Amino acid sequence: MSSELSASPVAEAAAPSRARSSRAVRLVAPAVALVITIVLGGMVLLQLRAQDAIAERDRDTRMRLVAGAVTGAFDNAGKFALSLAEASARRPNVGEALARRDRARLQALSQGPYEYLSRQAGVQIYGFHTTDLRYLLRMHRLETFDDDISGFRPMVVAANRGRRAQAGVEIGIAGLGVRGIAIVEHEKSLVGTMEVGLDLRPILDLVKASTNADVAVVIAPAMVGVALDPKLPRFGDLVLALSTDDDRFAALLKSTRMRALRDVEVTTREIEGRPFSVVSQPLVDFSGRLVGMTIALEEIPNDRGRLRTELVVAALCGGILAWIVFAVLLRIALTSRRRP
Repeated sequence: MSSELSASPVAEAAAPSRARSSRAVRLVAPAVALVITIVLGGMVLLQLRAQDAIAERDRDTRMRLVAGAVTGAFDNAGKFALSLAEASARRPNVGEALARRDRARLQALSQGPYEYLSRQAGVQIYGFHTTDLRYLLRMHRLETFDDDISGFRPMVVAANRGRRAQAGVEIGIAGLGVRGIAIVEHEKSLVGTMEVGLDLRPILDLVKASTNADVAVVIAPAMVGVALDPKLPRFGDLVLALSTDDDRFAALLKSTRMRALRDVEVTTREIEGRPFSVVSQPLVDFSGRLVGMTIALEEIPNDRGRLRTELVVAALCGGILAWIVFAVLLRIALTSRRRP
C-alpha cells in the first residue's frame, strides 16, 4: 500500500513532462519536415536543370558530329570521284583518242569501265571534254555530244584554264552531284579533261545509316546562277534538292524560315508536334562558293518525363524517410532528457 502511494506523486509529476515532450514533437516535426522539403525541392530543381544542361550539351555535340560526318562524306566522295577520273584519264590510248577527237575509240575504251563503275560505285557521269570546252563523249548520254559547255560547267572551265584537276560539289543542268575532273594529256600536251560524277543519294543514305540522322541538301537559287529543275520543291528562297526524308524536311522548311549560313548552327525545332535536334551548315561548291546548306535532324527521345518522375519520387521517398527518422530521434532525445 505504501509503495502505491509513493508512486502516485511521481506519475503525476511525469505527466506534464510527457505532455510537453509530445507538444514539442508536434511543433518541431512539421518545421523540420518543411525545411527538409525545401532543401530536397531545391536539390531536385538543381538536378533537373543540370540534366537539361547535360542533355542539351550532348545533343549539340552529337549534331556537330553528324555535321562533320556529312562534310567528311562529301569530301571523301569528291576524292573518290577524282581518283576514278585520274585512273581513267591515264589509261593507255585514252589521251591519243581524245587528242584525235575519236569518239568511237573513246567509247570502246570506256564501255567496260563505265558499266562496272556505274554498277559497283554509283557513277552517274562519265565523259570527256575537249580543250575548247565541248563535251565530246558522254557515256551516260551517248546521244548528246559536241555541245558547248563553257556557260554552265564551271568545273570543266576551271580545270582546262588552270590545267589542274578539280573535285567537289557542282550544280549543273544535270543536277547536283559530286564530281572529279582530271587532266588528260598526250605527249605532254593538254588535250582535254575527263570527269566522273557520283550520285549524292547513296552518300546521304550512308550518312543516315552511320548516324541515324536524316540529311538534306538545300540549294539557294540566288547563289547558284544555274537554272534548277522546276520540279524540285521550293520553300521561299530555298529549294529542297535531295533528302533522306522529303516529307519531314518539307514540314521543317514550311514551318521554319531558314537561310544559308556560313557556320554550323545547332538548334531545337518542333516538327509536326515532335521535338527535333537540327544542325545546318554551309554547302560550298568545288570553288568554295556558298550555294546552299546541308541540314541534318534527329528526333529527341521522349524520356525526359520518365527521368524527372523517377527523380521526384526518389526525392519524396527520401524526404519522408528523413522526417520519420528525425521524429523518432527527437522523441528518443526528449525522453532521455526527462529521465533522472
